[in-house]
Amino acid sequence: MRLINADCFEALKDLADNSIDSVVSDPPYGLGKCSPAEVMHCLTAWAKGDTWKPNGAGFMGKAWDAWVPPPELWREVLRVLKPGGHALIFAGSRTQDLMGMSLRLAGFEMRDVVQWIYGEGFPKSHDVSKALDKMAGAEREIIETHFNYGRTQGTESLGDYAGVYHKTAPSTPQAKQWDGWGTALKPAYEPALLVRKPLSGTVAQNILDHGCGGLNIDGCRVESIDALEGRFPSNVILDKQASEQLEQQKANVSRFFYCAKPSVSERDAGMKTESSRANVHPTVKPIDLMRYLARLITPKGGTVLDPFMGSGSTGCACALEGFGFIGIERELEYFEIAQRRIKHWGGDGIELTEYPPEPKEAKSETLPLFGWMEG
Repeated sequence: MRLINADCFEALKDLADNSIDSVVSDPPYGLGKCSPAEVMHCLTAWAKGDTWKPNGAGFMGKAWDAWVPPPELWREVLRVLKPGGHALIFAGSRTQDLMGMSLRLAGFEMRDVVQWIYGEGFPKSHDVSKALDKMAGAEREIIETHFNYGRTQGTESLGDYAGVYHKTAPSTPQAKQWDGWGTALKPAYEPALLVRKPLSGTVAQNILDHGCGGLNIDGCRVESIDALEGRFPSNVILDKQASEQLEQQKANVSRFFYCAKPSVSERDAGMKTESSRANVHPTVKPIDLMRYLARLITPKGGTVLDPFMGSGSTGCACALEGFGFIGIERELEYFEIAQRRIKHWGGDGIELTEYPPEPKEAKSETLPLFGWMEG
């Protein structure tokens, strides 16, 4: 296993052509300012093969999440992937079109979209009625107070409605007219784009020549009492809450692979030492989910690449599945977290590679996604 502390643009250049069997990654979703004008400027530049530099920040105010990774990054991933090799790339529900376009323009074939459906998401909706009263300078009467626990990370709330919540009554006529209106839906799924590097010849010939090109169907079948071999894997994955909600509606959830969001104990496993603290990465994926996805697209004994390693869930999955792994992460804090987590879950013979960073005035949490986005 090789872990690289570097900007993935630079680190990927040192990997050999056609040397990677699969890619499983959870890159930045680009939840920044996606106005039609910004999207048009971006796509115009991408279509010409030019670099486009976004402005602003995305998830939790992080500059590295201002936009999805560009085609020039995915072209490097395509180069190191073997012909016929698959990649599963997570994306945001509202920016998966941009992620897909970036992957397509890099040369990948879009094969499918796997939906991980969960019931624990929290809405980030703007209350229209409150906004109208605020604009009018009107005070609202508190009619109910309660505490929402929400989803938290340490002492930090990750949901708009976590903490003390005051239900208020609208004051102005306009606020009363629009009471109950918001601006967003509750998030309940994340897509993972299934893409493939173009084949060299037929599927059969490509598999003989490069050992890639197919999906591990039998290795990912879902156990079922009414199907001896197990259910054929689908492009839907459920968590416990989603399964229970469907079961209440008499749906046959046994047809789907089940995977819950990571527990605190899973997130922090391997982290609690005298010199370390809890896993502070904001978007940790469950290890079982990454195991399933890696197993689906990686041949036995193959090597998985994750150019956006984060806290190392893909690496943990590969350690448990017996795959080789190359993980790249620029932020030193997350890189060290990934090291400890992967070692805890059985990663042996970890080789560490560090690229000396250039001096930067900005703090790590304000750094943009890539060096070319600066300036």
